[in-house]
Amino acid sequence: MLRRKFLIASFIFFAIVFQGCMPTITPFAPVQVKPDKVLVYIYRPESIVARGSTWSLLVNEQKFVNSFINNGYIVAYANPGDINIVLYHDNGIMASYVYDEITLRNAQAGDVYYVKAFMEFAGNPHFELKDRDVGAKEISETSYYDYSDKK
Repeated sequence: MLRRKFLIASFIFFAIVFQGCMPTITPFAPVQVKPDKVLVYIYRPESIVARGSTWSLLVNEQKFVNSFINNGYIVAYANPGDINIVLYHDNGIMASYVYDEITLRNAQAGDVYYVKAFMEFAGNPHFELKDRDVGAKEISETSYYDYSDKK
């Protein structure tokens, strides 16, 4: 009985201590397109391949470091024109390794793009530009993982 109480107390202690490490998770919710910007959804569908790995993204000058995870998505606003998206790994120690990149050419203000990042079996992650209907359907099955309010 004493052992059971100890285990329960330990579980509660660790749950409280480590709750700051957990992200806020919300199901996909479309955002409003800003009239003077291009909206880019970048998503990573559920996959058993490289499930625990985090990737980093660079959308023109905007960085998303180690925040792109399995079954997640990121929203980026960019200025009209060419939009360069880079998928890379950044371990903070050595030089970053670029997996793939894609350029959206001549994007117009108010446009919406869906870019899928996926892992080939036993390979590297890759980008694929999806049309609006397919992208909207696939991204609806992902979630947003927000680490911004966590220390």
